Amino acid sequence: MNLSSRRSNLLYRAALARFEAQREEAKATIEIYLSNSVGIGEHSNLLDEVDKHTALMAEAEEKISTLKAHFGGQSEK
Repeated sequence: MNLSSRRSNLLYRAALARFEAQREEAKATIEIYLSNSVGIGEHSNLLDEVDKHTALMAEAEEKISTLKAHFGGQSEK
């Protein structure tokens, strides 16, 4: 594997890891809101918060899907 291919592979894996982390962070936040909403006093409108983090999770999943669809075959090794 040449230097350019290695860099490309590293960048692909880094981007994928970033988007997966964003997805997991949003998912964890939603799970906390749904299972422990009584203890979260700083957010007066939990529905808005769940909506916001659901959108963040969907955006991260779309990025993962797009990255894999267009670049997964050549760099995901």
